[in-house]
Amino acid sequence: MEHDVAIIGGGPGGYVAAIRMAQLDMHVALIEERDLGGVCLNRGCIPTKALYSAVKLIERAQGARSMGITFDPPEIDLTALAMWKDGVVARLVNGVAKLLNANKVSVIHAHGTIASPGRISLSTGETVEAKNAVIATGSSPIAIPGFSFEHPRIWSSDDALALTEIPDRLVVIGGGVIGLEIATIYNRLGSAVTILEMMPEILPGIDLDRRTIATLKRALKTQGITIRTDTVASSLEEAADGALVHTKGDEAIPADRVLLAVGRRPNSSGIGLEKIGVEPDRRGFIQVDENLRTSAESVYAIGDVIAGPMLAHRASNDALVLAEHLAGNTSHGGRDRVIPQAIFTDPEIASVGMSETSARQNGIDVMAGRFPFAALGKALGMNEPDGFFQVIAETKTHRLIGTQIIGTDASSLIAEAALAVQHGLTLEAIADSVHAHPTLPEGMKEAAEAALGRAIHAINR
Repeated sequence: MEHDVAIIGGGPGGYVAAIRMAQLDMHVALIEERDLGGVCLNRGCIPTKALYSAVKLIERAQGARSMGITFDPPEIDLTALAMWKDGVVARLVNGVAKLLNANKVSVIHAHGTIASPGRISLSTGETVEAKNAVIATGSSPIAIPGFSFEHPRIWSSDDALALTEIPDRLVVIGGGVIGLEIATIYNRLGSAVTILEMMPEILPGIDLDRRTIATLKRALKTQGITIRTDTVASSLEEAADGALVHTKGDEAIPADRVLLAVGRRPNSSGIGLEKIGVEPDRRGFIQVDENLRTSAESVYAIGDVIAGPMLAHRASNDALVLAEHLAGNTSHGGRDRVIPQAIFTDPEIASVGMSETSARQNGIDVMAGRFPFAALGKALGMNEPDGFFQVIAETKTHRLIGTQIIGTDASSLIAEAALAVQHGLTLEAIADSVHAHPTLPEGMKEAAEAALGRAIHAINR
C-alpha cells in the first residue's frame, strides 16, 4: 500500500505531523525505531520537568520554616522517585500510541532510511512507499575532545535523567538550558554542583537581557551552585578520591560524575540523504524552504534537523504547518509564528520575542516596563518573591515585541505574552485588560502599565 506521507521519527514533530495529516484525510506511516514521543517525552522535556517538580518540594519544605512550619529533613527514595518519573513518561507514551491508533496512523517500529524520494527502506528488510516523506529524526548530545560518553564517569542528559545515583560532586560542562536544568535538580537532591561554561556568560545564544541573567546567577549562587564562566574543560583524570576535571586554566575540579551538556546536533546522518541529493550544512542541519521542503521534491524536514530553536513546541508547530501545506490549505499562516521558550531553573525563565538589548542593536526604538514579583501579593503569599516581569514595545506604536519573565511559574505566565506578540497587541491592550486579583498574571498587566508610565503598584521612572 502506498501512503500519502511517510514520516521518519516519532517525536513531538513526527507524531504531531502524523496525527494532523491523518485528520486531514491522508494515509500516514510513522516510522520510529525507539519509543514514541522521541527524546522530549522519554529522555528530555517530560522527565526533566517531572523531576524538577518533585525536587521543588524539597525547596518548599526548607522555605516553610520562615512561615512557621517545620518539616523533618526529607528522605529521598531514589528508586521510588525514578519509578514515579518513569510512570509519568509511560502514561504519556501510551497516550500518544492511543492517539495514533485512533487516527488510523500506521506505526512502524524500525529504523527508516530514504532509498529514493518515494521509498523508505526499513531495518526489518521491508519497504514503505509514499508520495511524500518527512524527516523528523531529532537531535543527539554532542561530545567534546577529552570527554567521551563511553567513559563510566561521564553522563549524557539521558544518563542523568535515568536517576541511578546522587553523586556527592557533580561537574556540569555546559551552562546552557540542559546543563542548568539538570544542575538545579541534582543540587536539590543533595549534590555539590559546579557548572563550567566556556563562554563569558551562562545561557549563551539565548536572547536574554543582562538583568535576567544576573538575577538567575544570584539565585543559583544562593542555592549553593557554583558557576564558572570563561572556563574550558580540557580533560578528565582519575584520582584517589573520584576524578579531576582539568581546565585550560590549569585548574583541577573534583568530581564524582561529569554531565556533558554542551549542546545537541541534528540526526541527519545515516538516513539516506545522499541518495536523494540532499546535503546538510556544516552543522548537520537540513536546508528547507518556506514550506519545509528540502532540495529533493516531495521530501520535507521538521524539528531539530532544521535550523532554529531545538524546542519540542517548535517541532510540533512545524508539523502543523507542514500538514496544512500538504493538504493544500494556503491560509494556515506559515512558519512566522513566535516561539516562546521556558527554562526550568529555579527561578524559572520564560521569554518570547526580542530582548531589549537585541531590539536596540537592531535599531528599534523601544520602551520597557518591569514589575517585580516581590510587589505581587500572590507571589509573597507563595513565598516566591524573586524575579520580575519585563515587557518591550515599539515606542511609536506601543506594539509588544518581546517579554521576559523570571520567577515562579514563568513557564506558564509566558502564554499571555506569546499571544500578544504573535498578534501584535499593544501595551494598552495588556494594561487595560482586567486581571484577577490576587494572581501572578497581574505582573504582566503591571509591567505594561509601568512601560506606559502609569504604574499603580510601582514607582514610575
